[in-house]
Amino acid sequence: MKLRTISIAILLVGMTGVAVAGNSTHLMQPVTVSAAGISACTPPNGGTGHACDAYDQMLRANFTPRQLGMLFGDQTSYPEYLSGGIERLQKRYDALVQQYLAAQRRAANETSVASAK
Repeated sequence: MKLRTISIAILLVGMTGVAVAGNSTHLMQPVTVSAAGISACTPPNGGTGHACDAYDQMLRANFTPRQLGMLFGDQTSYPEYLSGGIERLQKRYDALVQQYLAAQRRAANETSVASAK
């Protein structure tokens, strides 16, 4: 008897939720996402053209194919997911990306200073 009562209650609540959601007249504005900077370059591949060549070379010089798989692939398929190895790898990647961005900014500043002379 209790199971039947609970089942009917769940069914009524579900139907009420569907009815309320169906009467919604407020539509959210669409969101357009575009990549900027090196976020357009991840994961390293050849499909992004020459704009990402330096970034891809930096990644391949500092990480093994297995590590790249852990960074940009399915993390749960690696044993390091359970031991915390992926967190250490992610911190190493973050630090390397910060160094890469700083070097890119320095190069851009040097280019703009040289062209201003």
